[in-house]
Amino acid sequence: MQNGHAAKRFKISDLPKSNVFTQKLPTDEEFPSPKSSHSAERSQLGPRLVKHAAFTYVRPDPFPRNELLSVSRAALRDLAITPEDAQSKEFAQVVSGERIATVDGEVKDDDIYPWAQCYGGYQFGSWAGQLGDGRAISCAGKTPYSRFADGRAVLRSSIREYVVSEALNALGIPTTRALCLTLAPESKVRRERMEPGAVVARFAQTWLRFGTFDLARSRGDRDLVRKLANYAAEEIFGGWENLPAKTASDEGTIASTSIVA
Repeated sequence: MQNGHAAKRFKISDLPKSNVFTQKLPTDEEFPSPKSSHSAERSQLGPRLVKHAAFTYVRPDPFPRNELLSVSRAALRDLAITPEDAQSKEFAQVVSGERIATVDGEVKDDDIYPWAQCYGGYQFGSWAGQLGDGRAISCAGKTPYSRFADGRAVLRSSIREYVVSEALNALGIPTTRALCLTLAPESKVRRERMEPGAVVARFAQTWLRFGTFDLARSRGDRDLVRKLANYAAEEIFGGWENLPAKTASDEGTIASTSIVA
């Protein structure tokens, strides 16, 4: 993410991209590569228990018709995306999940490909076990981590996520960001009543979360915990020596730093 105004700006499809997360951490053995996942029926990518993995390759399941409602100008600036590109058909297709920006033609095993993260957490005050979702294109269909849900979101909750994410950022509170909000005007998503669906395109410096460690720990998967710790230390903090920790200062007092999540 850019701080302030970027000297160079891009189309969304031309943004610099990496697949460090999927290269460094173990994938779902059921679909070990982008090609194996892409060739599967979309129904095969739905809810099931996934062990010894940090993620599953899974493509979005877009709504039949989408309408881009709002784009955050601050997010465009921080991602160095041109405002003109936000008006393009390609931009609307990418942020709604209709188009995979990193795939051109036949999917190859070394492609940067969409994935859903596996993690655990608490819901309504109780440990819920395996959770997870598609991180950047939020609410774009079922994944192995959808459990009994439909993998969708309604417009009202998506508006809240979009507005609150950008408001927290504007207040200087570290959080995930929301690039834009897309409405699916012809969709019918069942909640307390039938409501129109929506998609929020999000971004963050990392999607690694406490729940990623929590699930592996709860399962006694020490190998995965170790791999996650190595990834966090080496790829996010730039080395074990850079981890926030209590250290003895030269004066013999204790100086400390901490992370606020």
